[in-house]
Parts: sequence; structure tokens; C-alpha cells
Amino acid sequence: MFSDLIDLHCHSTASDGRLTPAQLVEHAKQLGLKALALTDHDTIVGLGMFHTAGRTHGIETVSGVEISVDYPTGAMHMLGLFIDPQNQSFRAFLKQLSDGRMARNPQIISKLNQLGFAITLEEVEAEARLASDGSIIGSGTKSVGRPHIAAVMIKKGYVPHKQAAFDTYLAKGRPAYEPRFVADPEESIAQIHSAAGLAILAHPPYLLAKSHEETEAVVAELKGKGLDGIEVYFSTHTPEQTALCARLAKQYDLAVSGGSDFHGEAGRGGMMIELGSGVNGTLRVTYDVLEQLRARKTQRRTQQPRR
Repeated sequence: MFSDLIDLHCHSTASDGRLTPAQLVEHAKQLGLKALALTDHDTIVGLGMFHTAGRTHGIETVSGVEISVDYPTGAMHMLGLFIDPQNQSFRAFLKQLSDGRMARNPQIISKLNQLGFAITLEEVEAEARLASDGSIIGSGTKSVGRPHIAAVMIKKGYVPHKQAAFDTYLAKGRPAYEPRFVADPEESIAQIHSAAGLAILAHPPYLLAKSHEETEAVVAELKGKGLDGIEVYFSTHTPEQTALCARLAKQYDLAVSGGSDFHGEAGRGGMMIELGSGVNGTLRVTYDVLEQLRARKTQRRTQQPRR
């Protein structure tokens, strides 16, 4: 028996998740979820398998992606929901992002080598293939990056978990960090719109704003650039953060979204995150959220000027 619960933010082996797209859908069915969006980092390679599994198991599946956006402090991620995976312009944009990841991996590994860590690019690519079950998604098509470097560091006993790898070595400002090509917010939103999707600001607290006023200023600026929605419900949001995001959504006429950011492993702070229910069952995103997002997509499409 399915409930009315959904999850509009999760990751598969096509990027840095631990379940294949098909396994994600199977897991969602076991948990009784009604709908699921796959939002892998800067890639849509898993969507075909994802939708096939959705039809097999009778779960509504939504095409999505999570784009890393250029931002001076903290981290800005933009979800694209309802995107058209066949849009060639959008696919070319994602290839740019993927190429940026691939170009910086050797540079990060070189910095780690200089710090005394015996890690090779071949090991990282092998880890990426292993995580994707090899025969399904190869390293040449999936998003390979810092999470896979962190996984090798864990296996070799250099760090206890992924968050430690990022906090100590791989995050912005840490000794092995290397910047890569990322698009600015305006281009990211425009690219999502070019693929007929909705642009949703993911987990606003990751912006690391110094105040609610600063967060509001960022949201207001993004609204002016075409932002469609904001992730109000998220696994690690505090009640205060959820309330702030809900207020900003209402104030700036933004659609509400929500999801777990499920990877199949511990998230930030070492907390285990479950698909659909987040940390210790604290997340609850209901099907009406998806219905309202779909209505917003229809509204935006009808308001677009005719060419």
C-alpha cells in the first residue's frame, strides 16, 4: 500500500549514490513512496533506467538533475525538475560541467600525493565503476569527482568517512581543493528552462549565509533571474530553517519542493539519511507538493511568449 509521501531529491550510482537508478526505485517501493525524482550531480545518464524501473514497479518518476553553481561562499546547488533529457543544448551544458570535474580530478589527486596520500586516478575511476556496478554506467559517462576520491581515501584508511575527507582535505579552502568550471546562477537557471524544467534552489542553508537577511537577499536576486522554487523540506533543515524557507517561498511567489538528498550512506555530520524520511524519520514531503510543482510548470509554459 502506497502512502502519499514522495522524495524529489536523491542520487544514484550515475553520480555519487550507492544504489543504481533501478535499485533506488525498488527501495522507494519497499518504503511505500508514491513518487521519486532522480537528481544526480551534473548528469542525467541514469534517467532512462530510472523511468523504466518506475514503470515496472508502478512508481511515478520525475526527471531531475542537481547542478553545482558558482557561488563565492558556501555551496549553491540548483535542482532541475521535469527536465527533458533529450534536449541537446542541455546535454551539451551538462557535458561542460562533467568535463570540468574530469579535468580537475588529476589536480586534486596530485595535491593529495604531495600531502603524502598514495592515491591514483586509476583507483578513483575504478571506484566510480564499482559504485555504478560497472556494466551499467561506466566512468566515461557518469559524474566522477570528489566523492569517489573520498571513497578511495576511506578504503585506504586515511579518513574515517566522507565528511572527514571533505572537511579536512577536499572542500573549498582545504589543502587538496581545486576549483572547476561551474556556471553562474543565471546561466544555470536558463539552461534548466531551456530543457523545459523548473529551477529549484536546493538546501538554502548550504549557502552558509551570515543571517536570514543575507539568505533572503540571495533568494530575491535568484527570483529576478528566473528561479521557480525553493527546497523548503530537507533532511537536515532545522524547524527554524524550514520556517525561513517556507516564508521566503511565500514572499517571493516560489514553488515549494522537498527531498532527502539520499545517497545510500551517511550525509553531512555523519547522520544516516533514508529515502523519503530523511534523518530519523523527520522528513515528510507529500504528493500535493509534486502536484503544485507540476501546476507551476504548466503556468510558466503558458506564460512564455510565443515565437
